[in-house]
Amino acid sequence: MGHLSIDNVTGDRLSRRLPALFTALPAARAHIPWMPLGRFPTRVERVDGLLPRGVELWVKREDESGDLYGGNKVRKLEFLFGDARARGCTRLVTFGGWGAHHVVATSLYGARHGFAVEAALFPQPLDAHVREQLLVDAAAGTRILPVGSWLGVVPVWARARLAHDTAWLAGGGSSALGALGWASAGYELLDQVRAGELPPFDTLYAALGSGGTVAGLAWSLPATVELVGVRVVGALACGRRRVDELVRGIDALLAPFGAPPRGRARMRLETRFAGRYGVATPASADAVRAAARVGLALDPIYTGKVLAALLADARAGLLDGKRILFLHSHNGVDLTPLLRSLPYVRPPIGT
Repeated sequence: MGHLSIDNVTGDRLSRRLPALFTALPAARAHIPWMPLGRFPTRVERVDGLLPRGVELWVKREDESGDLYGGNKVRKLEFLFGDARARGCTRLVTFGGWGAHHVVATSLYGARHGFAVEAALFPQPLDAHVREQLLVDAAAGTRILPVGSWLGVVPVWARARLAHDTAWLAGGGSSALGALGWASAGYELLDQVRAGELPPFDTLYAALGSGGTVAGLAWSLPATVELVGVRVVGALACGRRRVDELVRGIDALLAPFGAPPRGRARMRLETRFAGRYGVATPASADAVRAAARVGLALDPIYTGKVLAALLADARAGLLDGKRILFLHSHNGVDLTPLLRSLPYVRPPIGT
């Protein structure tokens, strides 16, 4: 089967600005590998008409973070790819559900930068979006390793860890190293506040899945900010303990470079809107429709659940008088041109 010519289906140039992490901690630049993949900083904008009067809403447009693929995975992959390249690895191995956004992002950016990619994928509810994700993985040249469940990932992980030319990427890109991308994003937000692009905000709502996004933000944002991690899957592994573990990992990575002591963001874990893995809920579907009316294209599995939690808090009066920042972490790039560049793409799994 032919594979995508990744550079031929996109025309945008990348921003080559260094991550805000390296501006805040210059000594880290010489010691922590990094590879530019995305377009940063992502913009912030005020959105009216979605929340009750008296609640001010701003949106961090992470959906625009890349020309191949957007969303919250790009920042993580910049550090993970940089580390893999610095160690001389030519192959990336990771895992996720059939429709995992992390696997799609790894597939597309891995192909662009010359990595061979393998992914162990376990079943999740199949719909048109998940099928498209699978087809993009295959079109990018990723070798799909079907497994029956999370347990089937273990032997794939073991083989990858023993191979000298292979970098293992944690699910969702959420290792301490990957979470550096979101520690940098926290610094980026503070830079945008100082520059007057974003007013100081009280509360930030973000999706909590594999934990790396919330952990990085929790590490870098000050205690004046309440960080609401909205769990998007019911797994016990996707919770406060995992976030705290990743925060400690970030501490260990950055301590040698003079990371300033700071009060961590005040974290609140929201669990009422998770539902099953990869399944929309009535509340998330309603939230997606509400967002569309103000020009925001969300998905019902991740960002829709976050907005559902935000809307519920706003309607209950919990956010009155506050300025809220919503992290729009869904991919905003249309993938159909990628698939149309091939006459036929065979589904990598019997779907």
